[in-house]
Amino acid sequence: MLIEMKISRTYKYILAGMFCFAFAGVNAQTQLGSYFLEQSPYRHQLNPALMPDRGYLAIPALGNIEFNVNSPLSYKSFIYPATEENGKLNTFLSPEVDAEDFEKKIKDTNPVMFNIDLSILSFGFFRWNGYNTFDISLRSQTSLVLPGDLFRFLKNGNPVDGDTYDLHNTAVRNNTYVELALGHAHKINDQWTVGAKLKGLVGGANIDARYKRFDVKMTEQEWRINAEGVAELSVAGVALKHDEKDRIDGIDFDSGQLGIAGGGAGIDLGATYEPIENLVVSAALTNVGFIVWNKNHKGAASPKDDVVFNGFHGIGNDDYEGGTVDDQVDDKLDELENIYLFKEVDAPKRTTWLSPTLLVGGEYQLLKNRISAGLVYSTTFYPGRAHTRLMASLNLKPLRMIMVGINGSVSNYANTFGAVINLGPLFVGAEISSLKVTPDFIPLGKLAANVNFGLSVPLGKKPKEKK
Repeated sequence: MLIEMKISRTYKYILAGMFCFAFAGVNAQTQLGSYFLEQSPYRHQLNPALMPDRGYLAIPALGNIEFNVNSPLSYKSFIYPATEENGKLNTFLSPEVDAEDFEKKIKDTNPVMFNIDLSILSFGFFRWNGYNTFDISLRSQTSLVLPGDLFRFLKNGNPVDGDTYDLHNTAVRNNTYVELALGHAHKINDQWTVGAKLKGLVGGANIDARYKRFDVKMTEQEWRINAEGVAELSVAGVALKHDEKDRIDGIDFDSGQLGIAGGGAGIDLGATYEPIENLVVSAALTNVGFIVWNKNHKGAASPKDDVVFNGFHGIGNDDYEGGTVDDQVDDKLDELENIYLFKEVDAPKRTTWLSPTLLVGGEYQLLKNRISAGLVYSTTFYPGRAHTRLMASLNLKPLRMIMVGINGSVSNYANTFGAVINLGPLFVGAEISSLKVTPDFIPLGKLAANVNFGLSVPLGKKPKEKK
């Protein structure tokens, strides 16, 4: 009971932190809702063929800041209403929450994806018969994959003899790099505009930890764990620490050795087409690229036999040596944690790929483009899965310097709605999955939020087209 309470409390804090992080705002591209707003300076990140009416100069470090999180998980899957007996909210670990009802809300694979995009320096201008852009941006994408059996394992505190849980889908990935991009959009004729962007990528850090096999067989007397996995870390200025059994148990940072951990290249391609007056269709393939990492560390876990963990017997007894009850529990948790430690192996150069996005859009303009309706389909490809989204947008453009978009999206992760506004040099946008929140401002819908903010100075107007 004690260990169940401790896990319950810890897990509640973890989940609360995840949802607070989501609502505070962390896509590696500018907000999709700005796709049809001509004054939005960063539309070229969605499609390099999209040209604004003016050039721009972004305020350094404030030009574009975006936070995004997406997941099919929901707060309401883990926190349940209070009962008349205790009058308090219950976590999914509470015995008052039915296990079958909880399991219906959990999928076999549950990804959680956090991304951040920070523009360091960016500007765009008209020259050379087209529109040109230059960007230096910091990008970081993190994904956490939690198997459904992990939650079932935590929920079923008193196992049926012989219960087996498959946790091999557990994975953690992060890719952090600096992007230097040069783009050019060119209008071929009255119907066609094409664009491309070349990117140089400077690798900062990459983490990829995953399991090929991770089976836990539980009985009332012991747990038998059979795990095989690999963890790869690429970052300069890092040394791995080892325990007495030569297993990796920590990391040392040498600030004097921090620097570039890898390099690569990427490309964006896009086009727009106006088949009839006031109808514009477009398509883009962005974020196609790779990074070769050369500051690498690698750990592997591949036990020859099952690892046996005898559980938490004896805790709280007078003859158990280990200090207070909390200290004894911590000792046992440390013992359990040792099962998952990796041993260091050779780490040659390796190549990772970016997460490309395929996008198709269409816009119909009314009243000389003072009002328009748009539809955008996008799919971002991640290792082993994809995030697909369909967004509808109503766009109001009463003045050149004032443009507003209202949008709603359906997705295989979470449905959202939001709004964006371009007011002179200021751009603000937000998308959320639900307006209902807890007293702590944690959204009650699925885990999805996007916050975008930017400041830029308008530059020269778009030159008049030559016949």
